Amino acid sequence: MRITALLLALVVCLGTNALAWVQESSGNVSKILEPIRKVGKSGLGNIEAQKAWKQIANLSPDALPEVLAAMDASQPVLSNWLRSAINAIVEKANGNTKALPLEKITALVKDTSKPALGRKLAFEILQSADKDKAQSLIPSFITDPAAELRREAIALLIDEGSTQKKAKKDSEAKATFRKAFMSASDKDQVDTLAKELKGLGETVDLPAHFGFVRTWYLVGPFDNTKNKGFDLPYPPEKDVKLDASYEGKEGAIKWINFTTEDSYGVIDINKVLGKKKEATAYAFTRINSPAEGTVYVRAGCITSLKIFHDGKQIFARDEYHHGMTMDQHAAPIHLKKGVNDILLKICQNNQTESWAQKWEFQLRLTDFAGVKIPYTIAKQEGSAK
Repeated sequence: MRITALLLALVVCLGTNALAWVQESSGNVSKILEPIRKVGKSGLGNIEAQKAWKQIANLSPDALPEVLAAMDASQPVLSNWLRSAINAIVEKANGNTKALPLEKITALVKDTSKPALGRKLAFEILQSADKDKAQSLIPSFITDPAAELRREAIALLIDEGSTQKKAKKDSEAKATFRKAFMSASDKDQVDTLAKELKGLGETVDLPAHFGFVRTWYLVGPFDNTKNKGFDLPYPPEKDVKLDASYEGKEGAIKWINFTTEDSYGVIDINKVLGKKKEATAYAFTRINSPAEGTVYVRAGCITSLKIFHDGKQIFARDEYHHGMTMDQHAAPIHLKKGVNDILLKICQNNQTESWAQKWEFQLRLTDFAGVKIPYTIAKQEGSAK
């Protein structure tokens, strides 16, 4: 188990007396965590949290599964504090040859109802303590909701398929790569598998696999002189009327229907609306979801972006030409069963450098692990209200 320099400093500062193990009941462990949960902005509550950290780092290894289960990506402050405390507990156990509760740690790794962050760290501890046991669990991660654990299973299948391919067992390799491709969500692994499958004569639909929304209605340009357009609500933010005509920056403008053929669902606004500067555009789509539930809108955009779901703003970032990568922005939304409207506001500024000419975005809908969700493009005409 690796320890950061900061963690080593913390352990040294605690001193040997502070490293004596303390047994705590389940209720007490939860109580100890409360001061860290309450840490506010600007470090408010840090003194109480530091005391709690010492108590956690002082716990017996038997408390590890419960502390690990408290780590959650939705609570980053708590998780950051707990990570170093967990490392301190593990280091003490290793240094004193006291056995870790590996059965309970293994059970936590297997429990997909627990937060992904804690399960991933539990798996890392298991890998360090019992490599064979950890390795035996990897194939079961193929559909795991924790993206990091799923990645382990996909990597194993990629290696297996590569070995089969080298042995000229193309039909077996094809089946293995296809199995991995169906569950893969990380772009690098998906790209690797797509290349392997295409090389074996298989057809691969990358946009469909990732869940990119490829069909949009776009309208613009509206004015964005001196970047004022980002905060100025133009008519589409009040009511999307696909049959409407608006007064834009350069005269009357109407919605234009566009479907991209790009493998990663990229919409090049310059190609649809023309190359514009100091301009604001809107993109609208209406999807039909077969079920109700929380999903993730994952977007890439090279300029300023706002995202609205059914008229409610769910994401905003006012920054220009910071580069665009897949899934660089993510926000949870609660889809209704049936029709859901998604509206984007994308602004362009006045920079003239060659690298500042792009005006584009991409968007997809996924579950927590980044796997596409089922949906269809709904009939889009008239008003959104």
